[in-house]
Amino acid sequence: MGLSYRLFNSISDVDLLDWQRVTNECGISIFMDPKFIAAVEIGMRESCRFWHIIIYDETSRPVACASLSTISLDLAYVSPPPMASIMRRLPPVISNLRHARVLLCGLPISAGQNNLAIVSPYHYRQALSVLDAAISELASTTRSHAILYKDFATDDLERMNALLDFGYRRVATEPMHIFAAARFRDFEDYCAKLKSNYRNQIMRSIKKFRHRQVDVSVLSDAREINRIYTPEVHNLYYQVVDNAEIRPERLPTEFFHQLATRLEGNVELIVFSQEKRIVGFGWCLDAASIYHMLYMGFDHEINSELDLYFNMVYAAFERALRRRVAKIHVGQTASAFKARLGCEAEPLYMFVRGRGLFLPLIIRWASHLIARQPAIPVFNVFKTDAFDTSHSGINGDSS
Repeated sequence: MGLSYRLFNSISDVDLLDWQRVTNECGISIFMDPKFIAAVEIGMRESCRFWHIIIYDETSRPVACASLSTISLDLAYVSPPPMASIMRRLPPVISNLRHARVLLCGLPISAGQNNLAIVSPYHYRQALSVLDAAISELASTTRSHAILYKDFATDDLERMNALLDFGYRRVATEPMHIFAAARFRDFEDYCAKLKSNYRNQIMRSIKKFRHRQVDVSVLSDAREINRIYTPEVHNLYYQVVDNAEIRPERLPTEFFHQLATRLEGNVELIVFSQEKRIVGFGWCLDAASIYHMLYMGFDHEINSELDLYFNMVYAAFERALRRRVAKIHVGQTASAFKARLGCEAEPLYMFVRGRGLFLPLIIRWASHLIARQPAIPVFNVFKTDAFDTSHSGINGDSS
C-alpha cells in the first residue's frame, strides 16, 4: 500500500498533532505555524480560497503536509519589465491572457517562503507525486489556469526537481537577501565594522532622519498595534505596493490585524511618527533565530526627503541585532542597496505548469522572460580586519 492523503478546507479543521509532527521533524518554520496560516487564511478569505493537505505512509504516519491556495493575478504586474511591457501592448482580444487564476502550493503572500514540509528525502518523490495528483484535481475543480509551487532555495532543488518530470518548468525568482546578524554585537558594532564609505552612507541617512525629529517606536502588544493600525495608516502600505516595479499582492488590513493577534510575541511593528502622525512603519516577525522583515509602508511624498525606506531597514537591523538573532531576512528586492549593507543573496525558484491548450505553450516560450534572476551585485563592505577577535573599534579603517 502506498501513500494516502487527507484534504482540509481550513487550517482550523486540520489534525494539528499530525501537522505539527511533520513540521517538527522538518525543523519548525514560522510560515508553517498554524497560527500564521490562520492569519493569512482569515485575513484573505474575501479574495482567496485555501486547502491544507497531510500525506500519510502505509502505517498512517504523517510524512508530509502543505498549504494550498488560489489567487488571481494580472501577469503584467508580477512579471519583469520586458515581459510586462509586451503584455501591456497585446491587442484587447489577447490581453485576457494576462489575467490568470493560479493554484498555489503555498500561501498568497510574498515573503520568500514555501509551505511544503516532507519529513525525509526517502519520501520526497512519492509524496510529491501524491501531492501533485491532489493539486491537479483541485486545479480542475477550480478551473485554474496554472499551478505554481513557490518559493524554494538552491538546497531544495535536488528534491523538488522531481516536479520537472511531472511537466513543470523551474523558474528563478527574486532572491532573498540574508544578513548574517550573529557576527555583530549590536548596530554600533555593525557600523564600526563597515568600511568608511559604506558607514558614511548610513550615517547621512540617519542624520537626515533625526534632524527632522522623526520618532521611532516598536510595538509588540497586539491591542496597541491594532489600535494604531487603522485603514488610513494601512494606505501607506498601499503606496509602497502601488509604486513597486513588480507589484506583489495587495494584502488587506485584516491580515495584519490577524497577524498581530495570532502571533503576539513574535510580531513587531516599527513605527515612524512626525508630529504625532505616522509616516512609516515596518512589519517584522521574530522567529527565534531568524528576524523576518516582511512589509513596509511609508509616505512617498516625504520618503526621499527623510530616507524613510533606508531608515526603516536600519531600524529593523538595530532591533534584530538587539534581540541577538542569527540571521535577518531582509526581503527580495533592492538587491544593490542590500548588498551594500552586507547582505548575501540566496537564489529562489518556483515551479510552474500551465493548464489547457495554450497556456503550457506560452509558459514554455516565455519562461526565459519570466525568469528574473538578476545579476547579483557583490560589494566588499567590511574592513579587512572586521571579524578579527582583536578588533576593538573603528580606528585603522581600510576604505
